[in-house]
Amino acid sequence: MNALWLRFLMLLSIACLALPGQAVTDDEVQVDYRDGLYIATLHLKSPVAPGIALKVLTDFEHMADFMPGVLASRVVSHHGNVYEVAQRGKVSFGPFSMSFESLRRIEVIDDNRILSRSISGSAKRMQSEMKLHPQGSGTQIDYHIEIEPDSWIPSSLGSNFLQHELAEQFNALGREMQRRRGMPGS
Repeated sequence: MNALWLRFLMLLSIACLALPGQAVTDDEVQVDYRDGLYIATLHLKSPVAPGIALKVLTDFEHMADFMPGVLASRVVSHHGNVYEVAQRGKVSFGPFSMSFESLRRIEVIDDNRILSRSISGSAKRMQSEMKLHPQGSGTQIDYHIEIEPDSWIPSSLGSNFLQHELAEQFNALGREMQRRRGMPGS
């Protein structure tokens, strides 16, 4: 598998959310491929409050502690609600394993919307949007991402890899949200 493809997929590492206490399957991640562009969408209900979800999703300095494949994550700059985040790590899918590095601009809007776009890395273009809506004692999450890799990869392989990677990351984020939900002061 192309190393550049695997690297740009890790741009997703902060843009995903899981259902705490419930495993997310690859099939729950909808991926469409159109003329070199991968588009993924998710619509989930999580039992954690939006504040807890947001804390996990924006804990960039500690992502290496709870995100699979992330070896280092740091905030390069932070001005108000805008972050630049650099990460490096290694992802695996079946027999494939590749290192990655990425730099993203992430903007948190009104504590309920997260916009992310690639500044540098392995994608020609990557942008995502996540919306968090309070729903009872939980949170409704609507997520959309568009990724155009800088080199060609068969669409079926790329779609399957993207589904798998997002599900794995969702589950890790969900475990961390559940852990933090039980902490004092959450």
